[in-house]
Amino acid sequence: MCDTVHWVDQEWPCTLKKALVKVWAIYEEERDSRIHGNVEYASTKNYQLVLQKRDLEKRNLELHKQLGDTLEYVAEATSHELEVAKRQETELQVASLKEEKKKLELEMARRQKAEEDVATLMEEKKKLEVEVAKRLETEGRVATLKEEKRQLEYYVSDLLKLHHVHKDKMKKIAEMGVE
Repeated sequence: MCDTVHWVDQEWPCTLKKALVKVWAIYEEERDSRIHGNVEYASTKNYQLVLQKRDLEKRNLELHKQLGDTLEYVAEATSHELEVAKRQETELQVASLKEEKKKLELEMARRQKAEEDVATLMEEKKKLEVEVAKRLETEGRVATLKEEKRQLEYYVSDLLKLHHVHKDKMKKIAEMGVE
């Protein structure tokens, strides 16, 4: 490899270089002017929003004062009506509480009956578990007895085979003795 680098194209003309530098400068100016324009627009909008916020806060304070005055007037005018309404509301609440008490008593009676039913079912379940355990134990014994019976049948069949074999041997010995 050689250490020299050669350009394939010739060097650009001076006018082209100057034109490119000028275009680049125009681009940067345009970008800067947009940024400054955006900043100015944002600051004027922000100022307008601050003014609007102050106006709204003043209006809010005025409305709160009007509301307070109105509430005081309504409170004075309806204090007697409120007492009557509170008394009626209290009577309704007492009636509602009595009704809820009855419902709760009925629910407690239902729950107590359900608990008794559950206790009864649990006792029955325990009895059934004991019975199932006894049945399983009995079935286990039956299976063991069946296995023992099968083994005894094999022993008996083996003994019968041996008996026949011995009988045949005795016949052969008897035949040999007769000859």
